[in-house]
This record gives sequence, C-alpha cells and structure tokens, in this order.
Amino acid sequence: MLPAIFGAAVYQINILIGTLLASFLPEGSVSYLYYADRLVQLPLGIFAISAATAIFPALSRQASGNDMGAFRETFDYSIRIVLFITFPCMIGLIVLREPIVALLFKRGEFDAQTAALTAQALLYYSMGLWAFASVRIVVSMFYALRDTRTPVITALISFLANVVLSLLLMKPLKHGGLALATSLSSMLNVALLLLALDIKIGSLGLKRLKESVFKIAACSLIMGGIVWGLASFVMHTENLSFIGRLSGVTCCILTGIVSYAVLSFLIKSPEIKSLVALAGRGIKKGD
Repeated sequence: MLPAIFGAAVYQINILIGTLLASFLPEGSVSYLYYADRLVQLPLGIFAISAATAIFPALSRQASGNDMGAFRETFDYSIRIVLFITFPCMIGLIVLREPIVALLFKRGEFDAQTAALTAQALLYYSMGLWAFASVRIVVSMFYALRDTRTPVITALISFLANVVLSLLLMKPLKHGGLALATSLSSMLNVALLLLALDIKIGSLGLKRLKESVFKIAACSLIMGGIVWGLASFVMHTENLSFIGRLSGVTCCILTGIVSYAVLSFLIKSPEIKSLVALAGRGIKKGD
C-alpha cells in the first residue's frame, strides 16, 4: 500500500519539498506557492482525478481478461479527453494568471506586489498542468495491471529530479523556480511512465494521440491569443473594482470556452464529439 501511495502522490510530495525549500527564500514565498497551487488543483481535481477514478474499473476488467486491444483503446481515449480539457485550462491560467489572482485574493494585506508574485508561481505551475493530469491516467494503467513497482521507480526518479532542479532554479527564479521544478519533474515522470508502459504492453499506438495533441495545442494557443487580446481590452488597468474585475475575468473565460469549442468543431476534433455525446447521454439519464 505504501509504494502505491508514493507512486500516485509524488506530485503532492514534490509540492511539499517545494514548500520546505521556499522557507529559505524571502518572506511570503511559501504563501505564493500555496495560493498558486490551489488554483492549479481546481482543474486537476475536477477532471484528471475524476477521469482516473472512472476508468480504473474498466482498465482492471480489460487487464484481468488479457484484452490488451481494449486496454490500449481505453488508455488512448482517456488520455486524449484529459489533455483536451486540461491543455486549454493550462493556457487560460497562463494568460489570465494576474487578473485571476487579483480577483480571488487581492484585498487587505494581499497587495499588488503579492498578487504579482503569486501569479509568477501560477505561471510555472500551470506549465505542468497537462503533465500532472496525465500522470494520474498513466499510473492507473499500471495499477490495473497490478504493477505498483514501476510507478514507484519513476516517482522516485521524478522526486530526485525535483530536488535537484529546485536547488538549481530557486536561486535565479526564487519561488518561481520551485514551481517550475515541480512542473519539469512531472513531465519527466510522464515520459518515463509512457516509455515503461510501451515496453510492458507493447506498442501503445501513439499516432492518433500525437495528432490529437497537435490539434489540441493549436486550438488552445489560438484561444489563448483571443483571450489575451480581449483581456488587454477589458482589463487594461489595475485599478478595477471587484465587479469590474469579476466581469472581465468571466467574459474572458466564457470567450475562451466558446472559441476553443468552435475551433475544435472546425477542425473536426474527435474529442469534442465525444464530450458532446457524453453530455447528451448524461442529460437523457437525468430526464
């Protein structure tokens, strides 16, 4: 049980290491990392953890029945859906990091400088959002195969990489370096897990995944440009009221969702069709 916990919770462990090292940095660094992590946890908890929990029974049935074809299909589908959702969330958090932090936290002693430093941590944490989410899915694959050893090994390597990168980056980038180290070590963890899974069950057939990632990245970047332009127009000053900032952030988020959905439909993304079909089935069950 303990190895399984370590393999699945390496992200939280790396966050803890970052928090401990941040105590050696200027006052407030721990708080900047804490608040930024809370914002990253929202899409991570809603989508990645939920998806990993939902697909695990199916993966276990397929693994126990030695149906590797269906096992690979479930992996391909789930990872594409998670990336389809988390990648635009990543871009959105990067583009809107400052107004979001100001909207949620800027009041009282949480002044403009504190908001800017928290936004810096959010920038570097957000870069790894897709990796944090992907780890949840890939680790579930190994647990379905009753393999807790491999995730522990890759988690240990990721942990050591995080410590080394944190020590290297915390001097030039301060608390931002600690957040960046967490993101980079998670990317390494994903890469190692995918390599190990490919060896364990044979070729994963990543061609369709690569095509989807390219389309997802393109749509997300275009969406990010649209949101950035809108944010520059509707939130061009720091002296906005709470209502003004709330309206601006809401408008930007809704525009981002709509533009991303439209772009995905235009390029005939299979993920948007799957989500629409899932939503339709959910509505019918509700009726």
